[in-house]
This record gives sequence, structure tokens and C-alpha cells, in this order.
Amino acid sequence: MRNVLKASHIVLMRHNTLICVTFLLYAFDGYGQHYQFSQFYAAPTYLNPALTGANVCSRLSLNYRNQWSGVPGTFTTFQASLDHTLKKVNSGLGIIFYRDVAGLGSLSTTRISFLYAYEAKINKNLIARGGLSLGSIQRKVDYSLLTFGDQLANGSNSTVEGFSQIGITYFDIGTGLFIYSKKAWMGFAADHLNKPNQSFMNETSPLPIEIRFHGGYKIVLNDRTASEIRDHEIDEISFAYNFKRQNRFNQIDLGFYYSKNKFVLGMWYRGIPLFKPTRDYQNNDALVFLFGILLAKCKIGYSFDYTLSKLSIASSKGAHEISLSYQLCNSRKEKKKKNILISCPRF
Repeated sequence: MRNVLKASHIVLMRHNTLICVTFLLYAFDGYGQHYQFSQFYAAPTYLNPALTGANVCSRLSLNYRNQWSGVPGTFTTFQASLDHTLKKVNSGLGIIFYRDVAGLGSLSTTRISFLYAYEAKINKNLIARGGLSLGSIQRKVDYSLLTFGDQLANGSNSTVEGFSQIGITYFDIGTGLFIYSKKAWMGFAADHLNKPNQSFMNETSPLPIEIRFHGGYKIVLNDRTASEIRDHEIDEISFAYNFKRQNRFNQIDLGFYYSKNKFVLGMWYRGIPLFKPTRDYQNNDALVFLFGILLAKCKIGYSFDYTLSKLSIASSKGAHEISLSYQLCNSRKEKKKKNILISCPRF
């Protein structure tokens, strides 16, 4: 989650050059460490590892986000995930890869994680899933894209500094829990349980634990029950939320999705204006608008974030996001074999 790249300073000192780079990225509604997706349910394994394999078969998910293209050094994020259902052992396996590039100094974050989830039936109407994420994260800064003091003083395109990149790689642990019925769902996820050290300078800078609470409720508008409705007869509205907290910064995505036959429209709000992590910061981020298409094995979504913060829509140009999910099997045949399908929104 990220709302502003506030500063990128480099301090050079004599006797073994000391580089101090501070990237204050807004997370939730303040500073933070993470990328985010407005279409968080279209990136299920990013949202909660307990959703790994929570499908009728194998699933490939792709997500791309371009945030604030009007700001120099825009933010771009790409994610790909593949998960598979192991019905015989009530489990799911998956792998997730993402790459995020932020700011003029190309602060890049690359992650690959392996996922596992287990499903247990509480009763005939309620299912619980638990998940685990284990992975490696690499963060780098490309200093060739920055301008140093000697370049400004001499009017030169080159610097006397002899480095081009600096970075760190660390191990990361996450977990999650998800409970659902035919019409309602709720989940909890936590990342960075091991509080890995993210410092570039061989110092101590533990990454705070990030927690997420999400859930919602679906209302079927057809006269028939949900199990009787075919894909081309969908008529339903889903209310959903996703609350995130890291350290003392919070954010909530709150809104709804309306699905009619093969099309989905959605709108939700991001921010918590009554709670300010700092005195001068207004926690009021964006309005998000979504349009999606549902096909037999594929779903495609596009969303636009209309900036509400002081950055303004005129200067930021908002954020564009595209999602694609593909079922690697005949989903209609598989649905008949499953008692309860997760009812959460598709985007």
C-alpha cells in the first residue's frame, strides 16, 4: 500500500562512503512498505494465502497496476500467480511472483513465494481455510537514475560515485484464515511475521507486521436460489471491505459490486478520514470504479482510481489497473462436485 513517495535523500560522508536512502512510501493511508491492488479479490493469493486453491480447479491470475502516471517516477506493479486444488487432501498449492517499481530511483521490489492452504468443513453450510506463505523478497535501488551533488555542481551527466545498484534480499513469512458460506465470507491475513530486516546499510530496520481483515455479503436478486442460477443468468450485488493496518497506519476499501449476466460494475472508497496517522495527513485516498467481463473460463477487469487526496486527480492522473484470471479446467463440470463455492466478489 502506498500513497506518496515522500523523499529520496542521499548523504555522502568521508571515510567509507555512507549512503542513507530513505524512501517513505505511503501505506494504507500513510507511509508503508507494500504495493496494493484495488481489485484485491482478483488477486486472491495476494489478499490471503488461505485462498490458495480455493477454486474449482487450477487458476492463473495476472494483475497490472500503473499508479499516478502524472507524477515523475510513477509506480508500476505486475503480479502473476498460479494455484491448484488438491481435492483428495482438501488442500491447495500455489506460487506467486510480483515486481514493483517505485519512484525516480527505481526502488524495485521482487518477490517469489510458495503457498499452501488447507480446507476444513465446519458444518454443511460453513467452510474454513488456513494458509501459509513462505518466500524471498529482494529490494534494490538503481542509483544511475538519480542525480548527485557533483553532477549539479559540474553540469555533468556522470558522477564520481562508483556504484550503480544496492539492495537486500530477505526471507518473509505470512499466514491467513478464511471462513465462508454460500452468501457470506470473512478473512484475516498477516504478512512479515518474522519482521525481516529491510535495511540497505547493514543496520537494523525491521519490517512491521501487516494485517488485513476482509469480508462481505452477497445478495442474489434472482427469484431462484444461488445454486440454480447459471453463469449467463447472474443477477446479484455484493458488499465487501478490506481493512489493512501496518504499524500505526490504517486503510479501508469499502464498496460494492453489481453482477448482471456476464458483466460486473463496482465502486468503492479507500481511506479512513476520521483517523489520521499524523497530524498533517488527511486519510482520504481515492474512489475506485470497476468494469469487468465474465466468460466461461476467463474474467477480465479494469478499474480506475480517482484521487481524492491533496495530490489531486489533475496532478496524479489517478491509477489504472487490469486483471485477468483464467481457469485451467472445465469449471462447469467441476462445480457440480463441490458443495460450497466461495461467494466473495470476482474483482
